[in-house]
Order: sequence, then C-alpha cells, then structure tokens
Amino acid sequence: MSGLTSRFSVLSNPFLLGGSITASYVLLYTAYDKKTRQLSSTNLVDFFLCRRGLDWTLVEANKAISLSGLTILMASFLPQCSAIHKELLGLSMYTLWAHSVYSYYKFYQLDIRKVINDKAMKQLSIALGVLGQLSVSAGYFNQIPFLALSSASTALGLAHFYTMEIDYKYVLQVRPFAYLPFPLGVLVGYYLFVDKLFK
Repeated sequence: MSGLTSRFSVLSNPFLLGGSITASYVLLYTAYDKKTRQLSSTNLVDFFLCRRGLDWTLVEANKAISLSGLTILMASFLPQCSAIHKELLGLSMYTLWAHSVYSYYKFYQLDIRKVINDKAMKQLSIALGVLGQLSVSAGYFNQIPFLALSSASTALGLAHFYTMEIDYKYVLQVRPFAYLPFPLGVLVGYYLFVDKLFK
C-alpha cells in the first residue's frame, strides 16, 4: 500500500515528477559510458565536480535537460497526469527554452549566420525545434486546443531530437536511456487517437 501511495504522490506533484525524470536522465544517461557500454560512477563524479571542466559539465547538463524537458512534455499529455498537466507543461516549456538558448550560445555563439551556413539537416532540426517550442508556448498560454498542442509538440519534439542526433546514415547516435521519449511518444499517440475509439 505504501508503494502505491508513493507512486500516486509522484503523479500528483509536478515538481517531484519533473525532478524524478531529470534525475533519471542524470543517473542513467549522463552516467552511461559509451566506451564500456556500462553505467559509470566516475562519469557522475566528473559531472558534479566538473573534473572534465565546466564546459563538459554544462554540455552534459544541457543534453540531460533537453531529454528531461521532452519527456516531461509528453508525460503532461498522459491521462494519468491530467491533474498536473498545466504545471508539467510549464516545467517543460521553461526547461526546453533554457536548452534552446544555451545550445544557440554554445554551438552558434548567438550568430544566426552560423545557423544559415550549417548543414541542411541541422537547419531542419532547428526549424522543427523552434516550431515545437512555439506550439508548447502557445498551448501553455491557451492559444491552441489540447489536441493540437499534444499532437504537434510531440511530433515536432521527437522529429527535432531525431534529426539533431542522427549520423550520415540516418542512424540515431544516442545513449540507450535517450530512446525513452520514442515509446513514450507512441503512448501519447495511443491515448490521443486509438484509446478514444474504444470509449
């Protein structure tokens, strides 16, 4: 009974749920060592103590919050989180905007010309990300209906992530835990479209 109560308390507290999702990415994504293909406590120590430099820690933190923001976004559309939908949507919006601003600074030095001169796939990914951000913001401020918000932001968010992380063979190059948003996106689609057909 205590475990059940704990589970529902997480689903009823947006900050606890959002924090848990973010912590999971730090523990299971940031800690993953690509060379050994195992979780490494050394990576976590390096991350928190900035032993590989502040820049490395910030880049890793940016990756974690981008995945966290996308996951929190899609969690907000699940019926199990309907009571805290607005709060989760807000957490996701602010997290993803922070990710966008830092990425624009880190990789393009706030220079739009560098974006224009980047590879076509990166430009497509950025465009998808911007559209996704706009849909999230529009939904948060009640400018578009729930179905448009949930379907557009989920599709655009996943498309942005995929196109940003694929290699020249169109293979997704990410650590294992970073695949979580994709089945979650399928679950969102199920609740938005399929589940309603049987009610």
